[in-house]
Amino acid sequence: MTAIGLLVVALPYVWSAPHPGTAEPIFPSTVAAYDWWTSGLSASEMDAAIAMYRNGVGVEFFDAPQAVVLASDGSTYRRLGVSEELTIADDQGDPAPSVLSPDGTFVVVGNAGGGSEVTVATLRDNSQRSLDIGNGRAAVPVSIRADGKQVLLLVSTGSLSRYTDYTFRLHGALVSLNLDTGAVREYATLTDVNSAALSPDGARIVADTGDGIVLVDVADGSAQLLDVPVIDAPYIDGDAWSPNGQRLAFLSGNELHIVAVSEAQPVHRAIPLTGIEFGTAIGWRDDTSVLLHTSDDPEGNRSSFSWVDTESGDTERFSEYTPNFTGAALGSADFARDLVSVMVVADRPADRGFLPLGVNSALALALGFVVWAVSPRSSASPRN
Repeated sequence: MTAIGLLVVALPYVWSAPHPGTAEPIFPSTVAAYDWWTSGLSASEMDAAIAMYRNGVGVEFFDAPQAVVLASDGSTYRRLGVSEELTIADDQGDPAPSVLSPDGTFVVVGNAGGGSEVTVATLRDNSQRSLDIGNGRAAVPVSIRADGKQVLLLVSTGSLSRYTDYTFRLHGALVSLNLDTGAVREYATLTDVNSAALSPDGARIVADTGDGIVLVDVADGSAQLLDVPVIDAPYIDGDAWSPNGQRLAFLSGNELHIVAVSEAQPVHRAIPLTGIEFGTAIGWRDDTSVLLHTSDDPEGNRSSFSWVDTESGDTERFSEYTPNFTGAALGSADFARDLVSVMVVADRPADRGFLPLGVNSALALALGFVVWAVSPRSSASPRN
């Protein structure tokens, strides 16, 4: 019984041993479902994440939404503790809003309830540093420049939560933060922003504002309102720009909108999509392939990841997420921009890390007792 118990305790540590490095980043063809026992990130567990997301939007049992980083090996799932610690009451337990760096090596974590700071968490050593944004402001990071040196933030003197707005929108002022120097730049004309994206070269910003979708010249701060007819209010993901900085992509209803901004007058076209109830355009594989995270199952919280060819409109679904009995949805997916173009998709096992010692001990005792109870025993010989 003792040997069986020790084996049960040891197995999770064997399963969660560090994986050999992979030559190319991998994304799993099936994203693992929510798990209460996913471990928090520790030092040396991953050099880079291929994606991060919130897991637990819609959890029905023992509601504990998680901030999950998925390593570039496609197997290692870990919780990002700092994002979970900075949750605010208005967000109903959701982890703090965060964005993943283009190379996947660090995460910028906001503080939607105030506090004047954003946190930069480095994944390799699980270290953290704070940058001051001043005036006790709340901050929601929305986009990182391609070189990883600047982040766009929505800021407010009050809390920033979608749950407090009946249209589920944010209303923040837009600022940029230099991650090297800590310098903050204000954009005085952009004071009612829901979402925004910084172009790869940092020269332009596209923002979804109370007035509509605007294109901003970073050099002089001038803004141009884009004439883009949409079905529903769009969400501009932080990776909305194509790699060459010439086009934008966003979803509205079941249409993918592509806006070419390389000419004097932006050119818009809509690509109708089928089998989509809602979703977000969350990046690009190359200058003609958009990455989508969508759902055709609003009640069951199932979702998928797909490529859409912007020339033909063809869609290729490459990964699925199906919740388990908890009903936990996958939301706010953010991919490492630099890794998307070179990643491969493959079946991958899920490494959740070490189970808590108390859980291991309980499993060991339970299994040991079962083995003891069903094991045959030799009877003692009667004495003559």
